[in-house]
Amino acid sequence: MAKGGSGAKMLYFVLYVVLITELLIVITERDELEESELAIRTNMLGSIAASYKAPISLSATPKFLDYNVAGEGEHEATVVLTVNGLVSEKEKSGVVYFLTIAPGSKAPDGWPAGGLSSAVKNGKYKLVVTPEGSAKFLAVINSEGDYKFNAFCEVVRKWPEYLENTSLLDSLKAKVGGLSKAKSNTESFTISAKRQGGVKKKGAELVL
Repeated sequence: MAKGGSGAKMLYFVLYVVLITELLIVITERDELEESELAIRTNMLGSIAASYKAPISLSATPKFLDYNVAGEGEHEATVVLTVNGLVSEKEKSGVVYFLTIAPGSKAPDGWPAGGLSSAVKNGKYKLVVTPEGSAKFLAVINSEGDYKFNAFCEVVRKWPEYLENTSLLDSLKAKVGGLSKAKSNTESFTISAKRQGGVKKKGAELVL
């Protein structure tokens, strides 16, 4: 009987050791997972914070555009203004673009005296903001000439919606500080409007 009791105690001891070992493994895996999640969180917040601290950049495509004044119907010259640095959806929907005539350049016929803004509609000249926050400049030009434009955009910085009501937002605010209005660089591009072909038929007469 004594030997049987010793065997049972040894079995319980072995089971106890196995249980403790499994528990230690679970705790270790949990700690490693928490460390991994913390590293991911830190890297994510660091990347977002860097985006808020970096300046907003604007580029135009194309930088030089040939436009045919004598094209069939009212066709639009199109220049894409691509913005980089917007973070939240509120920023992308709230960014405002401005377009002016560059110093030393003449303005095409019908150009608004105060320049063009995406916040104000204009018939022949339009700045249309896309859902991604970039914009398209659309123009129907009826006068010949080389027209140089200066473009820039402004936006009131907004925190990401997906971080609202989370502790992550507090951590992001601590990294970035306060938000304010931001302005991009000024990007220039040129539209060269010419009557290509030189001759246009109108009824039975030739218009030079």
